[in-house]
Amino acid sequence: MQSDSKRLVEALQKAGAVELDKLTDDRFVHLDTKESVAVYEKNAASAEESLRILDEYAPSKGGGMFSGRKGIEKAQFESKADEADKILLSALKIITLRRRITDAKAEIIRCETSLQSLKIWESLDVPMRLEETKDANVYVGTFPKDYDREALVLAISAEIPEMSEFDVEIVFHSKEITAAVIVCHKSVAQDVYKAIRAIGFIAPSDPTKHPPRVRIERYEKEIQKQKEICSDCESSIRELSKLRSDIQFLFDYLTVKKDEYASLDNAAMSGKTIILGGYIPEIRIRKVESIISEYTAAVEFFEPSEDDDVPVLLHNNNFCEPVEGITEMYALPGKKDIDPSSIMAFFYYLLFGMMLSDAGYGLLMVVGTAVILKKTAVEGTMRRSLKMFFYCGISTTIWGALFGSWFGDIIPVICTNFLGFKEAPSLALWFEPIKDPIKLLLFSFIVGICHLFLGVITLGVMEWKAGDKVSALCDTIPIILTVLGAAPLAGNVLTPVPAAITGIAKYVAIVGVVLIVLTNSRSSKNIFTRLGGGLYGLYNVASGYLSDILSYSRLLALGLATGSIASVVNMIGVMPENTVVKAIMLVVVFLIGHPLNMAINVLGAYVHSNRLQFVELFSKFYEGGGRAFKPLKFNTKFFKLKEDSNNG
Repeated sequence: MQSDSKRLVEALQKAGAVELDKLTDDRFVHLDTKESVAVYEKNAASAEESLRILDEYAPSKGGGMFSGRKGIEKAQFESKADEADKILLSALKIITLRRRITDAKAEIIRCETSLQSLKIWESLDVPMRLEETKDANVYVGTFPKDYDREALVLAISAEIPEMSEFDVEIVFHSKEITAAVIVCHKSVAQDVYKAIRAIGFIAPSDPTKHPPRVRIERYEKEIQKQKEICSDCESSIRELSKLRSDIQFLFDYLTVKKDEYASLDNAAMSGKTIILGGYIPEIRIRKVESIISEYTAAVEFFEPSEDDDVPVLLHNNNFCEPVEGITEMYALPGKKDIDPSSIMAFFYYLLFGMMLSDAGYGLLMVVGTAVILKKTAVEGTMRRSLKMFFYCGISTTIWGALFGSWFGDIIPVICTNFLGFKEAPSLALWFEPIKDPIKLLLFSFIVGICHLFLGVITLGVMEWKAGDKVSALCDTIPIILTVLGAAPLAGNVLTPVPAAITGIAKYVAIVGVVLIVLTNSRSSKNIFTRLGGGLYGLYNVASGYLSDILSYSRLLALGLATGSIASVVNMIGVMPENTVVKAIMLVVVFLIGHPLNMAINVLGAYVHSNRLQFVELFSKFYEGGGRAFKPLKFNTKFFKLKEDSNNG
């Protein structure tokens, strides 16, 4: 019912579960809320501007990127909403004060500019507008050159050598300009004026009708007055900074109301009812049913059609949810896709850890992100990213321990340089990559093959579920057999592989090749077309998967880079001979070098982990092209309802 519509829309907005869509049924009346939305937008912009002004003149203590939104009870939210108009007046007052400051500063600049041009005339004791006396003409002005009295007299005389009925007084001179007063008898005024013009005389554009000192004092008083205005306005703004929290609430409230009225633009109305339509995630149906049951309202849920532009909401468990941002960075799932976040999560953390592979750096990541997540109210995208780096830190710690890298080789360095060890034992639980890089390279290729197979198998599962079981088998088994057969044969180039394995691998590869040739163009009825398409498919598989597998050599490259640079940092720290100097040097170099090395290689691991997902994994099964689910919700910046702390 229309009588319930406002409260119902507010309840749906609080739940944040429904994306409203435009209803186009001509049997109903459609609301036009653009004017109301524009008013809320304008007032929200004013609130935001006043907050920027407060941040400029009275910066807030605390907060920061990990501060998160403040919780507010629903009753308190509604109570403060009643004060919105009063708070808005305070926000507008702050804006007015800022404009007065701006105007005052502009006036100060104007006065200082004029004052600067008058300073050269400060010692002049007659008005600059003085042009004549009873018997003489007076010329007040400047020359674009440095003259003393004698030089200026000579310069004028050079222009009128037969004439001496003039006098000169220098008021000011510097390398760039000379200010002077020239007095001459009226009988020769014209000739003297021509002479001084010839050597660059310029009359002042705004001459004073009093001695210049009078106007200078006026400008100085005006500057002082405007500075006092600035100071008073700044003090008033700082006094109003106690309303910062109220204005933050106002901004959030106006944003919520703007969104609410904008959503009503999608609604349709009959005589006594209001009709809303849109999309809702299946997992939130019960919540919305519960809300609607409290009103005189009816609701119907149904599956969207193939033609509907259905939005996408990613929903994963705690382990996979942090990498949703990586999926969003690439593209949201399309209608025929599945959410790749859960598929790539394990390998994302695994690959990141292998590329950073230093247990010390990993522990710093784990502890740092855990403390921030525990001690702050950070939320949204930032919280998700911190959780992702927390899991990446765990992986990095594990791989670092397996490879024996704890801030590079800092423990062996301390043992041999300060504890008297002749040779420190290896800390690697598995092996040290820097001593056996081929082993790590081969392992990287094995990990890469598993990663690629994950994409291939995912495609097969999607095709099987779609009912295309033939494609599910033909697009996966031949590729897996070919790669599994070829891998030991290629690996034999780098390290000896048992003859039994290579013997079996050869036949597995042959079976895979034959299956690719026979099934790649299975839709064609022409045997020659099928053969040609099969050979072309074989070429694509061979060249494509070879380059894909080689891409995983970056696991070796970045892993060695992290450890090698860390070891170089430690080596620089122990270069001095004196033990005390060596200890001090090591501490200094450690505190500077390792954070830099960690920052560079965390960035590298992040970028290349993303690349391996986008290029190697997603290309096997994922298309993307979906649009994000954008529900009507409390899209606030500073406050969140405590009853709905998980919303948004």
